[in-house]
Amino acid sequence: MIRMSFESALRHKEEDFIKFKQNFGHRYESQTYHLLDFDRFCLSEFPDYDKLTEEMVMKWAVIKPTENSNGYISRISVVRQFGKYLTMLGEDAFILPDGLKGGDMPLMPYVFTHASLKSFWCYTDSMERYYQSTVRHLVAPVMFRYMYCCGLRPIEARRLKRSDINLKTGRIFISESKYNKERIIYASDDLMALTQNYLTQIIPIFPDSEAMFVDRKGSPLSQSVHQYLFEHCRDGSGIRAAGTRQPNLYSFRHSFATHRIYQWQKEGKDIDSLLPGLSAYMGYSHYSHTLYYLHLLPEIFSDMAGFDFERFSNIIPEVARHE
Repeated sequence: MIRMSFESALRHKEEDFIKFKQNFGHRYESQTYHLLDFDRFCLSEFPDYDKLTEEMVMKWAVIKPTENSNGYISRISVVRQFGKYLTMLGEDAFILPDGLKGGDMPLMPYVFTHASLKSFWCYTDSMERYYQSTVRHLVAPVMFRYMYCCGLRPIEARRLKRSDINLKTGRIFISESKYNKERIIYASDDLMALTQNYLTQIIPIFPDSEAMFVDRKGSPLSQSVHQYLFEHCRDGSGIRAAGTRQPNLYSFRHSFATHRIYQWQKEGKDIDSLLPGLSAYMGYSHYSHTLYYLHLLPEIFSDMAGFDFERFSNIIPEVARHE
């Protein structure tokens, strides 16, 4: 039997919101069903929350595996209007951004398993020289490892210069990143050794190029070439989408954070105390932004089943379609 009453801590505000709409001549029938769904969600996930917070709204705004664009828009629009109503009354309520539309839905991020990463590296490491490019087989194995091992955004990898990397110390300078912030990170000795080998091969081909990762003309990779190269390697290694989760260039970054947190959990470390450092390393404005995809971990790592994911369920991933 379908429950037709509001029962969460927000129930009185939801009921008043429906009455408000109906008093202005809106039938608000299908919208009421959506709000009832949201109420059930709040009762289950946030039973003690009597305010409309960003945490609950953005978790609600993740597209469902069986949901189409129109259904998604209808579902989130009601909660957006609810937030505007509460704000109008003077409450501190979160309003869902208008930018979330059918063509720009916050899809669940894809996280590489260790097996899929191994397949990806095996493919890139075995790539042969392509007749249209003398360097593609050299660039791919190193560039994608930088993206995974350092959690780089795609644009950060493309903008890396040879002078940004100190092979002796592992110091890497990330310039002109998101929010116009620069940062310094450090990489492992293994990655530096791989970099040294890469540079000994690439510099003789393009001695005058400043770019770390180059196209066939020695220029920094464009976004389109970067995307094409990733898709070529992804398809060649046999990696496919997992439900609605489509592997993309941001998957390396998501995987870096997820695997690191998983390793900390296995080692019994205090994750809360380590999150600010991880956030700074990845260039996030708020450390909590690193944890949106934690609820995916039980599907990837069976021994994470006892982890308290609800503590970290208030995160939004970066929109992978934008730089």
